[in-house]
Amino acid sequence: MQTRRWSMVAGVLAVCVAAALTGCRRQTIWSGIQLQPDTGTMKLAAQEPLCGCTTIANRSQETLRLRAEFRGSTIGSATLKPGERLRFRFDWAGPENDDVYILQGTDAQGKHVDLGHVLRVEERPRWQDCNDIGCTYGTLLMNLGETSR
Repeated sequence: MQTRRWSMVAGVLAVCVAAALTGCRRQTIWSGIQLQPDTGTMKLAAQEPLCGCTTIANRSQETLRLRAEFRGSTIGSATLKPGERLRFRFDWAGPENDDVYILQGTDAQGKHVDLGHVLRVEERPRWQDCNDIGCTYGTLLMNLGETSR
């Protein structure tokens, strides 16, 4: 009887430990679009496995060159004239919390600009199936989650 009780207790403990460890490993993956005031960049990532469309506008009086990066490597670029808008798609970027796209900006002379001061976000993304969404990746090419599967 004593052995059976210990076996039951050991079984319950094993289940509790497994549940606790699983809960500790669970991580919410960030998604959204966010201007980063400390770096002057924009961070973007859709919810897995979906895509989002956003529209941005150059509110400065200078031509703005945008560079899309993933983990420090350039993946795409675009140029916006003063007042020009750009609508583009981005996907979920990957399964890790730091799998996000970073948008950097420079002026015509190549000097870093704070995107928080020169860009206006005109459309916030709604997550949709990448096959059904109404915009394209364009030249920023923020499609690594979709193309790397």
